[in-house]
Amino acid sequence: MWLPGMSPLPRRASLLSLIILAPGVLAALEALRQEDTLPAAAAFALDDACLAGNANSEAGACDLSLRQLRSVLAVDSQQLDEPTKNVTLTGSLGAALPLGHPSASKVYPKYPGFTLFLVEEFDAPLDLDKDPIWTWSDGGLKEGQVRFVKEQIKFQDGKMKIEVQKNHGSQQSCSNAQSEDVPRKPLVAGEIRTRFNMFRYGRYEVRMKAPKVQPHNPNVDGNFVSTMFVFRDASFKHWREIDVEVTGRAPGAISTNILTADYQAKWKPSMQETDYPISYQHMNVRAEFHDYAFEWLPGVIRWYVDGKVVREKRNDRLEVPDKSAKIMMNLWIYHDAKPFVPFGGKHLDNDRFPMQCEYDWFRFYKWDGDHHYPPADMSSKCLTEDDMYLTSNNPCDGIPQIGEVLKNSQKLKPCKATCR
Repeated sequence: MWLPGMSPLPRRASLLSLIILAPGVLAALEALRQEDTLPAAAAFALDDACLAGNANSEAGACDLSLRQLRSVLAVDSQQLDEPTKNVTLTGSLGAALPLGHPSASKVYPKYPGFTLFLVEEFDAPLDLDKDPIWTWSDGGLKEGQVRFVKEQIKFQDGKMKIEVQKNHGSQQSCSNAQSEDVPRKPLVAGEIRTRFNMFRYGRYEVRMKAPKVQPHNPNVDGNFVSTMFVFRDASFKHWREIDVEVTGRAPGAISTNILTADYQAKWKPSMQETDYPISYQHMNVRAEFHDYAFEWLPGVIRWYVDGKVVREKRNDRLEVPDKSAKIMMNLWIYHDAKPFVPFGGKHLDNDRFPMQCEYDWFRFYKWDGDHHYPPADMSSKCLTEDDMYLTSNNPCDGIPQIGEVLKNSQKLKPCKATCR
């Protein structure tokens, strides 16, 4: 629900008054359409006043920002050029579901106990600096050869495409997503993620095609990790992760993972449970699109491939996560250190760049039993201080980096990157 060209209401307006005085919403929206005295960047900066823990927010003095207004007004992108009288309010806060960019021509599947909440069809490019839900990561995995940059997330031919290529550019050493300096990597790739830790129990679905290691030949094995997952958080205060990972080790290589640990800055085998199934010999995940999903519920996770359950995980050695997280999709290549067998495939020498994975669509169905996440108004002001811990994704997202990095049993201040 993106309303381009809109500026915030005057400072005296509040979210509460906008909701209560519903008849005045249409006039307010019309005024917003005609008001252009503030640049878009200024409109978004006002959101900082409403972040959890901000004194202005607690005093009730935070502004109604552009992003909050989009959450309140149910405006379809196709209505923007129509008279304002077509804008309607639905639900407790006026948010029309599903959010994101669904297709008006599609009939989406329904699942008992779940409500379709967020859809991305990728029919048009997302502005990852201004989108109210999605943004980009500037991270770089310690185990990987790639640095994530915004430019490697591309929207073409009705698909989202994440591409790995040689790193010929210059990146800041400081990574907001990692909250620390990242050494220069030989490759660049992309990671799209939701802005905040505000997603939890529900059904997560994606239709994607993994990269070809070498052009025109999907049977060549190499090394890559192509993903859809939920993750929390940058400095591993509460490391929580549920993954679907398609890798370069075989034409049908799909793994499902869960990770959970507290105050662990480095990965350890004890914090992960991974399933490497051998039942996908009939598939070539690089040649065709396939549907991947997981249902995350209290005490149980079920993974699906093309609509069929392939794994169920309950509370045993590792407990099913119960904390909110961000939705992420990325593509990365493992490091080439030897003698270790690299994760993602052992034939690193076969990799040819550029290498590209494709996403046809993404869907999130909220579990009807979760009354906390996502927040009803999709606002960060409803998140806890722990939810907001070191939650910035890149230096341009306007999210303050509040918290400390845990490293070698020390608490350090996060590094500071600048928006370019």
